[in-house]
Amino acid sequence: MTGLNRRDFLRVAGVGSAALALPLAGAAGQASANSTGPKDLKATVNASGAWQVKASVLGWTFSGSVGSAATGITTGSGSDAVGSYTETTFTFQSGARKGGIRVYNGASSIVFTDTYVKAGANGSPFPTFTAYPKLAHQLSHSDCFGRFQFNTFAGASDSPWVFFDDQGGTFILSAANHFQEAQTSQASDGSITAGVISSVATLPAGYTRQTILSAKAGVGAAHRAWGSVLTRLAGKPLPANDAGVILSTLGYWTDNGADYYYKFDQSKGYTGTLLAVRDEWASQQIPMGYMQLDSWWYPKGPNADWNDLPDGTSLYEADKQLFPDGLSAFQKQLGMPLVTHARWMDKSSPYHGQYQFSNNVVIDPAYWQSVMDYLKDGGVVVYEQDWLCNNAKPAENLTDADQFFDNMAHHAAVGGMDMQYCMALPRDYLQTVRYPNLTTIRVSDDRFDKPKWDMFLYDSQFAGALGVWPWVDVFMSGELDNLLLATLSAGPVGVGDALGKVNAGHLFQAVRPDGIIVKPDVPIVPTDSTYVGEGAGTMPAMVASTHAAHPGLTYRYVFAYARQFAAPQKVYQAENATLSGVVVGKDNGGYTGTGFADYQHADGDYVEWTVDAPAAGTYTLQFRYANASFTDRPLAISVNGGDSGNLSFPSTGWWNKWSVVGLTATLDAGSNTVRATATGASGGNIDWLGVTQGTVPTGMSQNASFTLAEIGETGSAYVYDYFAGNGTLVKKGGQVSAGVTEGTYWVVAPVGPSGIAFLGDKGKFVAHGGKRLEHLSDDGTVHATVAFAAGEGPVTLHGYAPRKPSAAATNGSVGTVGYDAATKLFSVTVSAGAGDRAVVTIKP
Repeated sequence: MTGLNRRDFLRVAGVGSAALALPLAGAAGQASANSTGPKDLKATVNASGAWQVKASVLGWTFSGSVGSAATGITTGSGSDAVGSYTETTFTFQSGARKGGIRVYNGASSIVFTDTYVKAGANGSPFPTFTAYPKLAHQLSHSDCFGRFQFNTFAGASDSPWVFFDDQGGTFILSAANHFQEAQTSQASDGSITAGVISSVATLPAGYTRQTILSAKAGVGAAHRAWGSVLTRLAGKPLPANDAGVILSTLGYWTDNGADYYYKFDQSKGYTGTLLAVRDEWASQQIPMGYMQLDSWWYPKGPNADWNDLPDGTSLYEADKQLFPDGLSAFQKQLGMPLVTHARWMDKSSPYHGQYQFSNNVVIDPAYWQSVMDYLKDGGVVVYEQDWLCNNAKPAENLTDADQFFDNMAHHAAVGGMDMQYCMALPRDYLQTVRYPNLTTIRVSDDRFDKPKWDMFLYDSQFAGALGVWPWVDVFMSGELDNLLLATLSAGPVGVGDALGKVNAGHLFQAVRPDGIIVKPDVPIVPTDSTYVGEGAGTMPAMVASTHAAHPGLTYRYVFAYARQFAAPQKVYQAENATLSGVVVGKDNGGYTGTGFADYQHADGDYVEWTVDAPAAGTYTLQFRYANASFTDRPLAISVNGGDSGNLSFPSTGWWNKWSVVGLTATLDAGSNTVRATATGASGGNIDWLGVTQGTVPTGMSQNASFTLAEIGETGSAYVYDYFAGNGTLVKKGGQVSAGVTEGTYWVVAPVGPSGIAFLGDKGKFVAHGGKRLEHLSDDGTVHATVAFAAGEGPVTLHGYAPRKPSAAATNGSVGTVGYDAATKLFSVTVSAGAGDRAVVTIKP
């Protein structure tokens, strides 16, 4: 690749390569022990300092010791923002520390409190778990974007630790406050301690830290219970999924992966290019709710150059070369709100000496007041803090990180601005519970595409549990699956197409004509069985779901895609082939054999294998490769000197993320040559060539399945394949199973008392979203209030009915009902009446 984008910079810098409430019961036969909690959930502490929490229904026991005698053991009860609780408090270490175990029976959670009555050394953390359920699977998050990882806690001392069994029974352990200095660790004997980072030697008198343990039947349910307690403890009112323009409307992004990231039309200038994009959207009647300005908009590095990609901020203000009249003037000319990106501070920045710093970030409130005043004047509605996992990370101590984040959030709120975190560490995800105006967070790597789907889905569970809406990152409007998943995130939806590339037809499946996003109620996340399968190492097809709820009716949306490919009959390693201009690489993990083929030049480099075929005929050729660039790196494939055409090698997301592509070709009996030649874009890293006799799937292909109960549907439902335009009726307790490749999307509509499974707006991904269907119920007749954009034309509603239904409107109008007796699908057009609403009834 030419130039240095963020992903390359990270690699050079050495940054990562890459429900039912749970009934609990107390222990029996403990003499001289005080017990807290009603019968469903109990904790005990005795005079020796031993403590225990027991979950009798699941047969789980957690226990440990405070490391000294416990005195003054007292039991009390009360209630707070989380709900009713009972709590045992005690002193230990001869009165130097005070502990507490608070049991929230209704919230399936326990909060441990450790208070330093006197200043003391940072040691002997409470709680320390010497015994806990040894469940089969684990999950944690680490590094930039809080990326998920199964069955390891490496690099995850600041992450929630998730343990789950084959039935999905789950407990989650994390800090409940002081997130920036919290540290969870595991000793060689398996014991787990929840304490404070080792760089802090002494803890002051009055220092109080809390740890939360949540347990539920279900991975998703446990996350929701855990996150609910954390947000309530912190007092964070959860932002609605349409809070502010970034969550409610379609946006335009210029960040890494967008067509105008550090690039623009030279004949128009940077701002002129963006104004032309606005005008092009307007000419196609595509509403743009806001525009994001990425790190190019301010000067960076020692020369205060806007185009200095690797360096930190020089001045956090609009670059005078790009914005000669300033940010405010550009925003007024643009005529819409802005989202602005921020980095760390460069060592040459004149802010040094003017403000108080911690590492490369400013913690001085005077700076944050000045910045937010400037942004407010410039029409900015969202401040995006990036690089949190690396260059924009404060020093690790008891004060600096909170000063950094608190001052940022406070002064943004004073200016009426929301915030977004990008490249956040797990501790930063947890920090979000402190700030009502922290509404969105990036959950996956730069430039959203299929290699980021897993990361987006698993990390959305983390973010969503904490009441933060996930942002997938920029993609192009022509990429229908990426647009669909962004919509299903229930977070922002934004694209970065260059002039002449925007696809209005795709965008209007996500938004109304006024740009309002029609979205689900909650972020889409993997099903529990997907967690269990991946935890067990089977790598099942990904199945993820979300929903939109109406009185008595909840509509589910399920997306599934393959994550495995058919294994070839014979594998030929690339490093053992004939290489021209190509070198053998070993610097990126995940390859097989002794290395991989690394193309060095844009054109002409090739890898050539000698392949032995048992008989003449058709064979499937598969290439395992990695490509971390945002663009395709096609190779010209030739067999025995003949041209077999160019083969696409799209991005895999990272250099250690491997995928497979392939084609069919005719081979001769005996020896054959297969050559893959660079054709102008260099090549990805090639691990091997796989050869299989006959025609087999060349890419990912798996069976995906889910039960109605697994996605929360307790009755029968009609399961509609959105892209295929057909579906099937599934009885109560039934299962859906289908072969999937790139992505299959189902709308799951319950059969109501009318016998109708109402499929909603036929033209929208989220057919029952509240911004389209404000009210929906079924009492033997389907009642729907349809919301329209001002001046919007007719909307088509559709559904399943055993026989042709009738439709009428008390506000607005309806067309003739169409009905297919073979498929039992009906459709009807609806037009708005007074107040841009239509009130419709559909009778069986």
